[in-house]
Amino acid sequence: MKRFLVVILVMSMLLMLFQVAGMGATKKYGGVLRTAVTSDPPTLDPAQITDTTSDMVARQIFDGLVDYDENLKIVPVIAKNWTISKDGKVYTFNLRQGVKFHNGREVTAEDFVYSWKRVMDPATKSKRANFMEDIAKVEAPSKYVFRVTLKEPRGYFLQMLPYSCFWVIPKEEVERLGPDFGSKPVGSGPFKFVSWTHDDKVILEANKDYFAGRPYVDRVEIRIIPDETVAIMEFEKGNLDWYENVPPSELDRLKNDPKWKDNIIMKPMLGTYYIGMNCQKPPLNNKLVRQAISYAINREQIVKVIMRDSVMIATGILPPGIPGYSKRPPIPYDPEKAKRLLKQAGYPDGKGLPTLELAFNKSATHQRICEAIQSDLKKVGINVELIQMDWAQYLEKVDRGETQLFRLGWIADYPDADNFLWVLFNSKNWGPGGNGAHYKNPTVDELTDKAKTMVPGAARNSLYKRAETIILEDAPWAPIYFYVSRAIKQPYVMDFDFSGMGPFTAKLEKVWLDK
Repeated sequence: MKRFLVVILVMSMLLMLFQVAGMGATKKYGGVLRTAVTSDPPTLDPAQITDTTSDMVARQIFDGLVDYDENLKIVPVIAKNWTISKDGKVYTFNLRQGVKFHNGREVTAEDFVYSWKRVMDPATKSKRANFMEDIAKVEAPSKYVFRVTLKEPRGYFLQMLPYSCFWVIPKEEVERLGPDFGSKPVGSGPFKFVSWTHDDKVILEANKDYFAGRPYVDRVEIRIIPDETVAIMEFEKGNLDWYENVPPSELDRLKNDPKWKDNIIMKPMLGTYYIGMNCQKPPLNNKLVRQAISYAINREQIVKVIMRDSVMIATGILPPGIPGYSKRPPIPYDPEKAKRLLKQAGYPDGKGLPTLELAFNKSATHQRICEAIQSDLKKVGINVELIQMDWAQYLEKVDRGETQLFRLGWIADYPDADNFLWVLFNSKNWGPGGNGAHYKNPTVDELTDKAKTMVPGAARNSLYKRAETIILEDAPWAPIYFYVSRAIKQPYVMDFDFSGMGPFTAKLEKVWLDK
């Protein structure tokens, strides 16, 4: 009995200590949350966003019907609940009342009708209009009811809706600002736009009327720092509170530093880093040349030496975690096979093969990877010239098909194989739609079109497996690695987290500063 009483006493004392500790961790309002991105966002207009830099900034300003939580589960945002018809074609969303745009006007179902129709309108020239192609009709039966009718059932439709082109915007502000809406955005999200000094800084302030409660911090400052190592220097000086992409060259040092080792957040991401090849530009219109390039790249060396084992060698197009992912062996590093393929293509030892251009956007890590690939290709007789560009200019050139070889990464817009294999390789999506390689294979088109209409499951996944096998054989991409996010924060930054989509999805309205 005495021993039992002692246990009870100890437990009571521990509980008191936990309560005291908990009181010390009370969430605080106020302060400025500072971060950085490597490039100026191309736009903050939800209808035009295609990159994670723009998305990270804009998602603080705008809201949609639903969003992902940290586990990629769909959760309500402006839609408080919804129903789906038995045939899987009609989605009815019941909206929250009292949600306001930053200009003070209430958000209604008609605003969603306008926002979605604007993306669909060819005059908008939205690069994500293809995301709306499955929709037959959008309507507002009442002030707080938004209804979507699909042409065919889409089992992944809800998973698409957190993407930026589905966010709600106020018609009057678009009409008032015209083309400037993309640089002076007005939304309904947790933060209001304040200012944007291009190539320097974006400033946002807390939306104190936010329907879910005002953010904890008063302001968010997002600096544009092109050099990742400079950004880390700024972070270590205390001039940044968190940073979304620790460069691999700094990762080992930071992981071994007692001050930072517990403040690095690493998570597998639904994304693939790759070298794209424009299949319409000679000599890359020759499948054998594309295959030779892929076999000539030493992926293991890139992952170990440049990325410091902070990522996973790509085994295909689809990353682990995507339904339909197939476990495959990595594409082997085989320079001798690359030489045989070049000879078969009519370029023995690379003779007669013109110098190819490999384009990439400014980043120290991208440059090191492209330099390594340049060296690998030279060993088999392929000469490559590196072309470095600003992000916005770079994306436009890829979309227009003006590049030969190009470095890109694809982070899932929604966690489904459709977002990789249909968006990136179906010929309907050449250029701005996502197919930057300008690749076309009728069988891949047929398989990915058919899979869109099927419910999630084994039968649908088998179609994606077949499509991915064909794509890898055709080699419009040389997949390099699957992403792993590497964010870092100051010890006083609390409740900072993000989903498997990447650090750009962090819900900054939940973050508070314990200082």
